[in-house]
Amino acid sequence: MLRLLFVLIVWLSGLNLINAQEFRAVIKDEKGEPLPFSTAYDHDLGYGATADKNGEIKLDLKTDSKEIWISHVGYQKKKIDMEEIDLSQFHQIQLLPDKLGLNEVVVSGQMQARSLRNSPVKVEVFKADFLNDFSQGSGNLMENISMVNGIQENVACGVCYTNEISINGLEGAYTSLLINGIPIYGNLATVYGLNSIPTDMMEKIEVVRGPGSTLYGSEAMAGVINIITPHAETNSVNLNSSISQFGEWKGNLITQYKAKSWKHFSGFHWDVANQFIDENNDLFSDVVLRDRFSIFNFSENEEKQLSIGGKYYFEDRRNGVVEYVLDRNYKQLRGNDEVYGESIYTHRWELFGSKKFGGSPFRLQFSASQHWQDSFYGDTFYEAEQHQAFSNFIYERTWGNHSFLSGLSQRVSYYDDNSAATENEEGNKPDLQIIPGVFVQDEWKINEKWKTLSGARIDYYNRHGLIFSPRLNVQYQLSEWTNFRFNSGTGFRIVNLFTEDHAFVSGQRELRIDEDLDPERSFNVGLGFQHVYTVGNQQGSIELDGFYTYFTNKIIPDYNTPGFIIYENSEAYAYTRGLSANINHQIGAHLYLNLGAQWQNARQAESNADGILEENPIMYSRDWSAVGSAEYSFPLGIKLNYSFNWNGPTAMPEVYDVSATGEIISSRSDFSPEFTLHNLKLRKEFKRLEVFAGVRNVLDNVQRVSPLSGTQDETTPLGFGEYFDTAYNYGSMMGRNFFMGFDWRIK
Repeated sequence: MLRLLFVLIVWLSGLNLINAQEFRAVIKDEKGEPLPFSTAYDHDLGYGATADKNGEIKLDLKTDSKEIWISHVGYQKKKIDMEEIDLSQFHQIQLLPDKLGLNEVVVSGQMQARSLRNSPVKVEVFKADFLNDFSQGSGNLMENISMVNGIQENVACGVCYTNEISINGLEGAYTSLLINGIPIYGNLATVYGLNSIPTDMMEKIEVVRGPGSTLYGSEAMAGVINIITPHAETNSVNLNSSISQFGEWKGNLITQYKAKSWKHFSGFHWDVANQFIDENNDLFSDVVLRDRFSIFNFSENEEKQLSIGGKYYFEDRRNGVVEYVLDRNYKQLRGNDEVYGESIYTHRWELFGSKKFGGSPFRLQFSASQHWQDSFYGDTFYEAEQHQAFSNFIYERTWGNHSFLSGLSQRVSYYDDNSAATENEEGNKPDLQIIPGVFVQDEWKINEKWKTLSGARIDYYNRHGLIFSPRLNVQYQLSEWTNFRFNSGTGFRIVNLFTEDHAFVSGQRELRIDEDLDPERSFNVGLGFQHVYTVGNQQGSIELDGFYTYFTNKIIPDYNTPGFIIYENSEAYAYTRGLSANINHQIGAHLYLNLGAQWQNARQAESNADGILEENPIMYSRDWSAVGSAEYSFPLGIKLNYSFNWNGPTAMPEVYDVSATGEIISSRSDFSPEFTLHNLKLRKEFKRLEVFAGVRNVLDNVQRVSPLSGTQDETTPLGFGEYFDTAYNYGSMMGRNFFMGFDWRIK
């Protein structure tokens, strides 16, 4: 009997050993480098394993496992069929880069980490490496943002080249810019501070279109752009730099350091140009001359659950006639009433971070910044400063199918300048806003296909009282890779005049404010479709989106009184509506294609001479635009990148060309011609070095007329005439521009 029992035990043990099979492999990237901490997972049976730091993985398989999926953040998933592999062997699994970002984790849509395809709010993700691959090299946010479909860089001044980010045809003041989900850029910073964000201080950017006021407060009416900062992954030192034929020299020195408890990612960025170039013969430089420097650091401690970052930025920006900028003469000629030029000094520091509290459901976000501007526009002196502090105290909890988030926010904003915007009968009166707020949000997973996200926010403004902002998002997941999304919500915005209209300092008009300006309000609805497909070693996505936003109390400047820009509340309204489409396609690791197009109708209604509301295009909006990019990888580490921007006719401001005696000859067209830019970049990768060269504006397409008008008036010095204007900008002023550079991993 004992002998029989012993035989039975041995037989069952052998059977168990036969059935307990093990999958062993090393996970590598397309270059053959290990991918540490990759995962292998059986979605049907719900179990998996994680690779070690060398990319090696072991997974004990259940007897009825049919397939497992290998994944790593930033790479395409790979399916392994258990019936087609020899489990007695050790396998090498290669994952290909995921240019589409389908497995990205995003936070911008709802302040909570969600996978890109499972978020009820549509979030577009663009990795910094992807942006750098198509850029001139060592660039900043503004040089790359136009690669995003439906987002434009608008240039408001053809002398100092101040720029803004336009989403869906709306001015830059309607876009909220965040760092790690934290508001930090005030109105003043959006005029000259956007060039202070080098691409190397970004891991990726997340773009959410439509009002985000429920989570982020004022300025988030057109959408949100969230910059995610990088993490130190290893101890290393990187140096990159580029130079162009127009004398633009840019670079970054980046260090990563991992100590026992802290990880630090630090950098120094520079962007210098001092070469006067006037190819259109308007006597002003076609390239803004500048000295820009940034120092930044991001540190995190996993044990203390604390992350903190900071940045200091200085810019010396100038342009004008050659006499003004030659040999840095502008330092003595600032404010001169005979030699025209514009000179802007900017100092800015930022501090931001977040803190979690152990295993509790509470976390804290915080930021503070100060921005100083000392500038002359011709003989007009403009001095301004803005101080901001912000905090979010967040509570997050999950109950069943509900993921609940709420919080208390506090924003303090101090703004002062030497214009009428901060004056009253008693003299100068800086604008101080203390804005407490409370918000709630609930994500409800109704079932495997339906999900809703609802929320509301209440802010208290000392000048405007309580402002309420609700939102609703609905996601229908037809399948794992096919989604429909619906969104609606309201937004609001507090007007800042320097941000609204650069003309009152760069032109020859005076600012007049007839009453306290109320907030603008908006209502938005949108519908989106996304489908992801896989064919062999190819994958791609198709996206279709429709949107409609309506604004009330649209604050529109009145130019009808000669010599003045008048601001007041009105019955004016505005709307923007449109459709956008995107196709992304990736073929293995060698070819990536992207094509996007958008049609939009952006209009605002303002009173005509008879007091009747009349609809006109929103300034600098385009009825259609298209973007595209392609990357092909050749053998031997050689890659070719191509990109284009194709903009339809742009709505232009009313400006005049004059005679030598200062008389108006004609007004320029209300719409620009369409405009295209094509760019090429060739890269060669070595073990620790990448070298590149390319050309921006391959076809040498430049704006047909100078952005400056009223320059023919010989009765006054150039730039000081009554009709001198700098706002007629719709295309590139820089012709074909060759560049070259390198990216060197020193250590």
